Amino acid sequence: MKIITADFESFYDNDFSLSKLTTEEYIRDPKFEVIGVAVKVDNGETEWASGTHAQVGRWLEKFPWGESIALAHNAMFDGAILSWHFNIRPKFWVDTLCMGRAIHGVEVGGSLAALASRYGLGEKGTEVLNAKGKRRADFTPEELSRYGDYCINDVELTYNLFSTMMKTGFPKMELQLIDRTTRMFTEPMLELDLLLLEQHLIDVREKKDNLLKMCGMENKDALMSNPKFAEVLEGLGVVPPRKVSLTTGKETWAFAKTDEEFKALAEHENVLVQALVAARLGTKSTLEETRTERLIGIAKRGPMPVPLKYYAAHTGRWGGLDKINLQNLPSRGKDAGKIKKSIVAPDGHVIIDCDSSQIEARVLAWLAGQHDMVEVFKKNNAEMAAGVKKSEFQYDPYKLMAARIYEKNFAKVDDQERFIGKTTILGCFGADTRVLTNSGWKRIVEVQAMDTLWDGEEWVTHQGVVPQGEKEVITMHGVAATPDHEILTGHGWQEWSRVTTNPFLFQSALHKARSLSLDGPRISSQMGDPLGGTPLFDARAGGKAWWTGIISRKKEPHDATPAQKLPPIQNDIGSTRAYWPMRAIAHACSTVFRPVLGDVTTLTRRFICTMVGEGLRCMRLGAQTVSRFFDTCSPLMGGTTQAETLIGWTTTGGMSRVTCALPQGQKTQGISEPSAPFKQRLQTYDIAFSGPRNRFTIATNAGPLIVHNCGYGMGAVRFQEQLRNLGTKLPLDECRRIVNTYRESNPAVVALWRQGQTALTALSQGATTPFGKEWVLELVPSELGIRLPNGLLVRYDGLTAEQGEKGVQYAYKTRRGMTKIYGGKVVENVVQALARIVVGEQLLMISKRYRVVLTVHDAVACVVPEQEAAEAVKYVEECMRTVPAWAAGLPINCESGVGKSYGEC
Repeated sequence: MKIITADFESFYDNDFSLSKLTTEEYIRDPKFEVIGVAVKVDNGETEWASGTHAQVGRWLEKFPWGESIALAHNAMFDGAILSWHFNIRPKFWVDTLCMGRAIHGVEVGGSLAALASRYGLGEKGTEVLNAKGKRRADFTPEELSRYGDYCINDVELTYNLFSTMMKTGFPKMELQLIDRTTRMFTEPMLELDLLLLEQHLIDVREKKDNLLKMCGMENKDALMSNPKFAEVLEGLGVVPPRKVSLTTGKETWAFAKTDEEFKALAEHENVLVQALVAARLGTKSTLEETRTERLIGIAKRGPMPVPLKYYAAHTGRWGGLDKINLQNLPSRGKDAGKIKKSIVAPDGHVIIDCDSSQIEARVLAWLAGQHDMVEVFKKNNAEMAAGVKKSEFQYDPYKLMAARIYEKNFAKVDDQERFIGKTTILGCFGADTRVLTNSGWKRIVEVQAMDTLWDGEEWVTHQGVVPQGEKEVITMHGVAATPDHEILTGHGWQEWSRVTTNPFLFQSALHKARSLSLDGPRISSQMGDPLGGTPLFDARAGGKAWWTGIISRKKEPHDATPAQKLPPIQNDIGSTRAYWPMRAIAHACSTVFRPVLGDVTTLTRRFICTMVGEGLRCMRLGAQTVSRFFDTCSPLMGGTTQAETLIGWTTTGGMSRVTCALPQGQKTQGISEPSAPFKQRLQTYDIAFSGPRNRFTIATNAGPLIVHNCGYGMGAVRFQEQLRNLGTKLPLDECRRIVNTYRESNPAVVALWRQGQTALTALSQGATTPFGKEWVLELVPSELGIRLPNGLLVRYDGLTAEQGEKGVQYAYKTRRGMTKIYGGKVVENVVQALARIVVGEQLLMISKRYRVVLTVHDAVACVVPEQEAAEAVKYVEECMRTVPAWAAGLPINCESGVGKSYGEC
């Protein structure tokens, strides 16, 4: 076939341009005018034409469009002009803008100027800038000639760019997907129900106003009150976003126009949330209103073009365009289906919408070799093929997971429990968290990939330190951790938020760590204490040692001035004068202790620290104080140290702090530990896949704890929040139990996550390593990417690996700057990319017989003649169940629906 390269130049000004209007609005507007067009057939001479609409149309008719490949840079624009204004529909469309995104990734410039410069093909001109505000009749012959030269140059660049890109071996399948995606927009078949949309707009506006009044948020003052606004959001099941103020350094509400998390709420599925955010931002309409308004405008102009961005995501998925985003239509709520129902098939036709069932879950299980789950999916397919009702499936994978979670009979799992079964699932620590490694205690950011970690039972390997971003942490006992990070206690895994507020749980966690360490490692005396004091292990105790609480050690020579030098306090509410410096000593004494071992030497070290009795009204110079805790024992290197008491905050009359009475010359330890947990935002880190038990050991000011590692999922608190945002509320304890059950059920998936982390290490070092199924994925170090079965790459351009004080962190270059990447995210990227390839191949099969009009995530919609509906459904489902040649054994399946409207499918 011939290749016809084309480029249109059209009228634009300040108020009428693609920067102000959508592509559909601009091209269909009565003010639209073609200034001229340049056309090149194969590698022949490029021609330029300018004239009236009729003249340009007659000139274009001389080219064999119907039997040729049409080529453009942004074919959606040029193709729409050809189709809508000149009734010309080429046999096949190719777009160098789309090809550039697929080859080089979505994070680099895809303009004609950028790509031409990348390949050294020449420079794009600037004559278009001189055309602003000019109708064709306003150009002088000389100006029009220069404009023609500019357009001819664009055509030459586009043709040469295409020729160069094809030499890279651009996949034929992807060219076909570009063509189908372009035709969804340039040759629209779907129509819109104008009356339904107009009524929906009235209903949405009325509902918004009523809801705002009900919430008391219709006035500006209420909207601008941060606490009130946050309270209303929480009442709607939304977690109000927070941030750290750059001015004060304190945590505050993230309700500004520039706060991304807050702006994202404008697209929340709950229309009231949209309304609140829109009102707060000072806009007039919610997302639902503006989208409905745009669709009404389209309905008045003609059939509905489907604007999809080919290769919009890092993984190749399609994205929404033209400000209607059909990839994100509301799916829940009373009125959620109104917009979908307004999208209808032309007369005599119906819409078939077929969804590739659980495609990402199936791809993940297959790629990871999680054979038990693959078998479940296969048996589920057999049930579907046999016509078993969905409610009677015995091998629904989500119901099976739910049955395991809820420990109940499969048949008794309800829809809500099945929904929970679909949801996959940690937390993180501050940078100064101390981790026990085979080479001693290290800050978590200093842990290296070659270090082994103590998991309470053995030394285990791991997959490196993973940066988890800035998050809210709870600081207590010398440890800063996110509320959801899980700690091993005698009562199972408990979240840090509970452990810090429940002394019994904290002591239980300390005891659990000690009990696991009874047969612990023999560690050299050089290892030392995490806080710089006596080592916590006794290497001479035959390997039988346990952990100590922190004794009041003197880290600094003059942390506090002895109380005896203070003048007497004259009243019971006065505080110590500022010029007498002191520091509070936190209660760090372990009340859970063991008797002294017989095979170690007992040493006696007496620390005369005291705790003031609450009954004292005033502590005067030389006053005697009352000890509160006695005779705690802690096994230490070289023997068992015995201490008497430790002191926390003391007050007079329950109102003010006073200093403690110590013997002359005695110094208190400089501990800044608070007496209660407090929250702050810190940069956080975790360690990935620490051994088969997924845990490692950290130090607190009272002893060690066993903590869960990062599994690249989420902890119970975040899981609970996610469910709440999806309209489901569960108690935190229930979320915690679900998280733990899931983690224990998918060891092969965990192993694949580890491979993903290893793959990053290999790419950063210019090496390769096995990842998933070797015939499916291939590491390409020279391209810093992972080769997919379609020949394209999941790219990590500019991949960096930083080691040293910050540990091992990986990041790659995006338009937003360097973005963190880790093994679990790599797996997510690859699984999504593979699922997209599967659906893409299925889409092309369907398009051989029927017009594909839309693809949303893992679903394909086509328009078929109404009398062929039954036969068409069988064909479409057969296509959507076809396993690609590269994916032998992948247990894919589908579900379909048929209707006159998209909402009925």
